Amino acid sequence: MSGHGIGITRRGVLTGIAGGAAVAAIGKGFAFVANEKARVVRVESDKVWNGDTRDPDVVKTMVDRGVMALVGASTSSVAWRTFVTPEMRVGLKINLLGRPLVYTAPEVTDVVAAGVIAAGVKPENIIIWDRWKDHFAPTRYKFGKGKHGESIEAGGRYHATTGLKGTKGNAPIDTMAVDRTNVTVSLPVLKDHGVSGVTLALKNIAFGCYDHYRSAHDNNCDPFIAEAYAHYVATTKIPLIVMDATEACFDGGPRPADRSRLWRENAIYLATDPVALDLVCRKVIMAKRAEKGLPDRTRQSRHIETAIGKGLGVGDLSRIDVVSVRV
Repeated sequence: MSGHGIGITRRGVLTGIAGGAAVAAIGKGFAFVANEKARVVRVESDKVWNGDTRDPDVVKTMVDRGVMALVGASTSSVAWRTFVTPEMRVGLKINLLGRPLVYTAPEVTDVVAAGVIAAGVKPENIIIWDRWKDHFAPTRYKFGKGKHGESIEAGGRYHATTGLKGTKGNAPIDTMAVDRTNVTVSLPVLKDHGVSGVTLALKNIAFGCYDHYRSAHDNNCDPFIAEAYAHYVATTKIPLIVMDATEACFDGGPRPADRSRLWRENAIYLATDPVALDLVCRKVIMAKRAEKGLPDRTRQSRHIETAIGKGLGVGDLSRIDVVSVRV
């Protein structure tokens, strides 16, 4: 660990599937019930960086070891088949909002795409995407065919008839989620947020996949984030979340002004439960802010508690197993 006391018991890697939540993710939109436990896997490595470049081989090992630990599988190919099956059309929802300084690393996305392909999904049935076309320009992503034959595209077209009708307005869902894919693997980044406190797994979907209404940011984006996520998983599945924390943002998010707001966490977090993951990662960010003498933003991020109330995941820390893997 990099000095942050998460405050949750870490259990052994090969202790089986936590409450069956991981395998349940393929078959359900809402993969959790009241008596289940959740598992969050944190894979760390001090070998991630070679200067200012991520080592793709190290990242691959981290992600593969992470999915194995998440489901208790002995091989990465078996683990990936837990989350996706060959007939699926899979979207990899990256997060580019923090560009040019912090966004989902292509090295992470490439490994996830390779894992999905290893599970039998055809490359032409995989789309790497984010909502805004202009967010791609200052990043290392290029439109067209990716490394494995998958497509890299921008969203930004909306399917209003299946959009979110929330408490404050209507928010059309991106057609990428409704028409182009039927499963989403979410690839958020570990970041703080000046309004919502943090921007993690829940917000990567809520604001990254909807044309949100004007008041969606009111009240620290609450209840919009929870409402949008609930709508999304009722519309399409999110069987896996792979959070890029190789480099993270503790202040000035979601789009930090300079590199002084970043730190190298040298980790990747994996989960099937967005609430459990956001609870764990919120503690990581708040610990880093405390280390830097900055105020705690937990109260700003009460959208996580709203998501707990909506049954979107496990909100009891005593029922979240955090597994640590070192590469």
